[in-house]
Amino acid sequence: MWAAQSIDTGAGQRFLTSGGMGSMGFALPAAVGAAFAADGKPVVVVAGDGGFQSNIQELQTVVRNRLPVKMVIINNGCHGMVRQFQESYMDGRYQSTLWGYDAPDFAAVATAYGIQSLTVAHEDDVPAALERLWSDPAAPGLLQVMVDTHANAYPKIAFGRPMTEMEPQAKPIEMEST
Repeated sequence: MWAAQSIDTGAGQRFLTSGGMGSMGFALPAAVGAAFAADGKPVVVVAGDGGFQSNIQELQTVVRNRLPVKMVIINNGCHGMVRQFQESYMDGRYQSTLWGYDAPDFAAVATAYGIQSLTVAHEDDVPAALERLWSDPAAPGLLQVMVDTHANAYPKIAFGRPMTEMEPQAKPIEMEST
């Protein structure tokens, strides 16, 4: 969601997304397909830790096929969009998003597959990390970016409100009992 809100594509670039209601885990398999179609040009993946973990086995496909996939994992240590929904509508009951959720060190997993990887936790370290990620455009690479667990994606459509009234300015109305 953060990528969809802030990415600025250049000439000849495309942005592929499963959309706001799309399948968690879409990013890496979609990047693999895009890399096969891109005729050797690099493909960039921006994914959350939960979604990336859903299809992490595709790292083997990237390595086996020598795909130039550059992966940026936004790691907030939870299922961020679900956690944000639980914050707004479930009084912060974070079952299975914070409570009962764990993820591996994605940089360590990528390294185990033979993919150059690194982790950054401070904004000031991002430019040098991106430079290192792109040091060989033809090779796969992974950058894990650690962010605050309670960082929210805004603006966001508020339940029961029109598209013109988004969170955080508009508060969601009470959910109807079902």
